[in-house]
Amino acid sequence: MTNRYSLSARPLVAPDDQLRWNIDSSSNQEPITLSHGRVEVCGWLLAEDGRSPRLAIKNDYATYSYPFNVKRPDVIAAILQQPADNHPRLNCGFKINVPFSAQITLGLESDGLITWLTELNFSPA
Repeated sequence: MTNRYSLSARPLVAPDDQLRWNIDSSSNQEPITLSHGRVEVCGWLLAEDGRSPRLAIKNDYATYSYPFNVKRPDVIAAILQQPADNHPRLNCGFKINVPFSAQITLGLESDGLITWLTELNFSPA
């Protein structure tokens, strides 16, 4: 079984002023190498609404829910055009290792509801 994959992303909804995101990995980068059957997914997500938003990830095995775990002052400055110091949404980034499957779907979980945002498809490199 191969452990090197290329990545393509397909948006499921269009970003707007209320909901913006980016997956930092792209199909233009070097092929992704699996580590112990897991793949690292990283990026950021900004949502206007919701209390304690979380990242939802669905693969062939289950649906997972993760807190945002990376501070992204670059996103606050570039996207919101606001000072990043102590910004309430500074912790909008994520860097998460999940069990690999050929398709992984990312979404925003807020108030118990999930809005699926983008689909990541992995193909052998």
